[in-house]
Amino acid sequence: MGPFASGAFRLYAFAQLLGFTALVGQLIVRGFMVEQQTGSPFLVSLVPSLHLLPGLVIGPAGGLLADRFNRRLEVFWGEVILVGAYGSLAVLALMGQVQTWHVLATTAVIGIAYSLASPSRQSLIVDTVSAELERKAVGGYMLIMHVTLLLAPAIVGTLLVGPGAGWALMVTTLIVVCTLPMYLRIRVVGPTAQIIRRNIVEATKLGVQEIFSNPNLRWMFTILVIMVMFTNTWGAMFPALAIGVLERGASGLAGIALAVGIGAIIGAVVALLIEGRVSDARVQLGAALLFGTLIIGVALSNSYLLTLLLTVGASAAGAPFFINNMIASQVATPADRRASVVSVRYIVLATQPIGMIALGAAAESAGVQFALAGSAFIGVLLTAALIFSVYRATSRRA
Repeated sequence: MGPFASGAFRLYAFAQLLGFTALVGQLIVRGFMVEQQTGSPFLVSLVPSLHLLPGLVIGPAGGLLADRFNRRLEVFWGEVILVGAYGSLAVLALMGQVQTWHVLATTAVIGIAYSLASPSRQSLIVDTVSAELERKAVGGYMLIMHVTLLLAPAIVGTLLVGPGAGWALMVTTLIVVCTLPMYLRIRVVGPTAQIIRRNIVEATKLGVQEIFSNPNLRWMFTILVIMVMFTNTWGAMFPALAIGVLERGASGLAGIALAVGIGAIIGAVVALLIEGRVSDARVQLGAALLFGTLIIGVALSNSYLLTLLLTVGASAAGAPFFINNMIASQVATPADRRASVVSVRYIVLATQPIGMIALGAAAESAGVQFALAGSAFIGVLLTAALIFSVYRATSRRA
C-alpha cells in the first residue's frame, strides 16, 4: 500500500484528484469558449497564461504563507475562491451572457488563488505520510495528477458535445465543492520539519546560488527553461488546432485532450518503473528531445488521427521529464537549501506564460502550424546543444 496506507494521504490524494480534474476541465472549456468567440490564437493562449502568470509574481509569497500558516486551511480557502471563480462563469454561460473578458478575468482570479496555495498544496503531500514514505508519496501524487489529464477531457468533452459549455463549467464547479469537506477532515501525520524562515529575496538568492554552483542542478534547470519556454507551450494551441486547423470543433478538442491524458498516464507509469534504473540525464534529456520532435509532428499534421497518435506519444515523453526533473532536482539539493531551490523552480515554471503568449502572437501572424512547429524546433535545437554540452563535460570528468 505504501503511502496509501495512510488515511490522511488517501483523503488528500482523492481531494486532489477531484480538484485537479475540475481545474483541467475548466481550462479546456475556457480555451474552447475563447476560440469560438474570437478565433484568435493569441487570445486563446491567454487562458493558460493567465492561470500560470500570477505564480511568477506572487508564487514565492505562497511559500512564505506555507511556512507560517496552517497549510490545510490555506488549501481549503484557495478551493473556496476557485468555487467562486468557476461558478460565476458557469452561471453566466448558462444565462448566455458570457463575454471573452469574463473568461479571462475569472481565469486570472483562478491563477492568483492557485499560485498562493500551490506551495501548501505540495507540502501537504509529505505532511500526510511518515518520513520514510515521502518519496513514494510524491511519486503516487504525480501519478494521480496525470490521471486527471484523462478524466478531465472525458468529462468536459462529453458535456461540450452534449449540453454545452455552461453545463461543463457547472459540473466541474460542483466537483470542487465536493472536495471542501475533505480538506477539513485531513489530519497531518508526518513529522513536522524545522522551518528555516527567510524572506523572499533571501530564499530566491540562496536558491539561485545553489543552482549555479551545482553542476547537476545547472543542466536540470537549463533544460527546464527550454521546455517551459519553447516546447511545453503546445497546449495553448490545442483549441486553435482542433477548431481552426483540423476543423473538428468541440469533439476534436476533447479528443486531443484525451490523447494528452492517455499519453500522460503511460509516461507517468514509465517514469515510476525506470526510477533509479536509468540516469537522470538520460531520462530528462532524452525525453525532452523526443517530446519536442513529436510536437513538430503534431504541428505539421493535417490528419486528425495522426495528430492524436503523435499527441499521445508527445505526452508520454513529456511526463517522465517533468516527474524526474522534480524528484532529481530535490535529491541533488542539500536539505537546508531545498526549499529555496524548489521556490526558484516554481518561478521558472511560472515563466511559461511568456512562451505561451509569444507562441500565440506568432500564431496570430504566421499561422498556428508554423508557429508551433517553429517554437518546438527551437526547443529541439537547444536541447540537442545541451545534450552535447552535458556529455562533453561528463567525458572530461571521466
